[in-house]
Amino acid sequence: MSDCILAMKTRTAAEKARRAAAFAQISAEVVSVDPNVTRHGCSVGLRLNCAEVEELTELLDKKGIVYGDVIGRGRR
Repeated sequence: MSDCILAMKTRTAAEKARRAAAFAQISAEVVSVDPNVTRHGCSVGLRLNCAEVEELTELLDKKGIVYGDVIGRGRR
């Protein structure tokens, strides 16, 4: 099981994404991210299993929750 981080611009967005993940029974936690690692300077992210990233990003797109880079696998 490999972990990925879905970068977010704000802690509020990360918390909304975490709640959406929990509703979809996807285990995720809010973590700090080094802003130099992302293209958009995001300083917070959501850590989850890489196998569930696609499912979560589809859900976030439907809910209008903005996210950035996926750290830990190929770029989206």
